[in-house]
Amino acid sequence: MKQLTVQVARVERCSPLWVGRRLLEQLPTLVEPTRYSSIVVVADDGAKSAVSRILSALKLPESRSLLLPGGERMKDTAGLEALWRFFVEQKLDRRSLVVTAGGGALSDLAGFAAATYMRGIPFVHVPTTLLAQVDASIGGKTGINFMGVKNLLGSIMQPVGIVVDVDTLSTLPAREIRSGFAEILKHGLIADAAYFERVSSRDCSEWSADELAEIIFRSCEIKKAVVEADETEQGLRKTLNFGHSIGHAAESYALNHGISLTHGEAVAVGMAGESFLSWRSGLISEQCFLRARDGIARAGLPVSLPTAMPPAALRSLMTRDKKNVGSELRLALLEAVGRSVFDRTVSEPLLSEALELIQPGAGRHA
Repeated sequence: MKQLTVQVARVERCSPLWVGRRLLEQLPTLVEPTRYSSIVVVADDGAKSAVSRILSALKLPESRSLLLPGGERMKDTAGLEALWRFFVEQKLDRRSLVVTAGGGALSDLAGFAAATYMRGIPFVHVPTTLLAQVDASIGGKTGINFMGVKNLLGSIMQPVGIVVDVDTLSTLPAREIRSGFAEILKHGLIADAAYFERVSSRDCSEWSADELAEIIFRSCEIKKAVVEADETEQGLRKTLNFGHSIGHAAESYALNHGISLTHGEAVAVGMAGESFLSWRSGLISEQCFLRARDGIARAGLPVSLPTAMPPAALRSLMTRDKKNVGSELRLALLEAVGRSVFDRTVSEPLLSEALELIQPGAGRHA
C-alpha cells in the first residue's frame, strides 16, 4: 500500500489517499469508523461485490446501503433526490459518514449529495473503476448533469479519504479499463512526457495488476499536485480539462441522442481534436501532434467519434462549458508533450476544422 495526502489551502481539507491491493478489508483502520455517529454506503450497481466487502469490513447491515443504477443517466436531479431521501430515512446527522463506491458518475453524484446535505457531511470515496481511481475521486469536484449539459451543477468539497483498491478492477469490463486510461494518458500529456511515453507504449489491456497499481499511483501524484496548487480551478487546475472541451460536448451529445460513448472515449477523441488545435494554433509542432494522437491510438483509445455528430451541434454544446468567459471559448491546450496551457482561444474556422477531423472516417489531417 502507498499513501498520498491531498493538502489544499485549508487544513481541514486534508484528504489521505491510499493506493494498493486488498484495501477494502483494511477500511476500519483507514477511515476510523468510531469517529462518526453513523455510516452509510451508497454505490452503483457495478460495485456490488465491493459493497459486500465494505459492509463486512465495517460491520454494517445491508439496510445501511443504497444501490443506484450506474452511468451518467443517474447523475441528475432525480438521482440527487434519491440520495437525499436515503440520508433522511437513515437519520444521518452532521457527524455521519457517507462511503461512496463505484465509478466516476457515482462519486460525482454522491459527493454532491453529501456536500449539500445539512450544508455538508463527511464522505469517503472508494472508487471501483479505473476512471474514478485516477480522476473523479480526487480533487473534491462533485456535481450532476442538468438540462442536457454535463456537470452543469456542482460544488467543490474534499472527501475525508480516498481508498483505491486496485483489486476492484479485476471484474471491470475491458471497455471501462480503456475509458479510465484516457485520463491516465491525459496526465502524461499535460504534465509528464516520460510517463506519457510509458503508458502509451502498449495497449492498455496488457498491463498487469501490479503495473497498473504503479500507474494509478503516478496519476494520483500528478492530480494531487495540480489540486493542491489550485483547488477551485482559478488557474492551473484548468489544465486538467485538456480534451474535455470537445470531449464533454461529444459526451453530452451522445447522452442526449442515445449513442454509446463512455467519458474516457469522449475525452480520448477530445484530446486528439485539441492536440490538433494545439498544433494549428502554433503551440506545438506537427510531430508533437502526431506523437500525442498516435500514442492515444496505440493505447487502444479512439481518436475519432463512433458515429457522426454535427460539428454545429458540438460547437453549440461547447458554449456551455464552465471554462468559458461570456461567449468566448477558453480551452486547455498543449505547448509540448508533457506541458500544457489554459485559457487559450482558437478561431472559429480552426475549431470547425478540428470538429470535422474527429468525425468517423475523416482520415488523416490535411
